[in-house]
Amino acid sequence: MNDYELDVDFMDMTKDRRLWTRLEDARPGFVPIAGHHVIIGCEDASPAVARILSVNAEGHIELEVLPGSVDSHRDLLAPT
Repeated sequence: MNDYELDVDFMDMTKDRRLWTRLEDARPGFVPIAGHHVIIGCEDASPAVARILSVNAEGHIELEVLPGSVDSHRDLLAPT
């Protein structure tokens, strides 16, 4: 099992550090909530922390990827 809540494709990240993913790309049981911070990742890159900007009715999730390592943002992550 991976160590992140949402699987993303970092190649799709925009210059303003935004990404879209889908609810079906989430870890089982994960509930995305706008304003919360989550760990995101993929098989080919190190995980990162992102803020959930929005979740729409179709299950599309808009993210803002924070610069820096996961450890540098541990204070933003809710305890599991």
